[in-house]
Amino acid sequence: MRLHAENKLIETEDLKIHCGIFQGDSLSPLPFCICLIPLTEQLNRLNTGYEEHISKTKISHLLYMDDLKLITKSEE
Repeated sequence: MRLHAENKLIETEDLKIHCGIFQGDSLSPLPFCICLIPLTEQLNRLNTGYEEHISKTKISHLLYMDDLKLITKSEE
């Protein structure tokens, strides 16, 4: 697994997953959201995304249950 954090690359050995959480399991959204915390922090740091007109708040992504939506002005 690779993680870029604070201008450093953190790399681990391959992770062997013997068994996962079944889709529809009541615990499924929790580990999904926990695994996405580093991505969420990085997206917030980049200060990119769709800017809401009234409050000028930038929205780069939305998480709901086990679904992730990335929001940008362009494909780039």
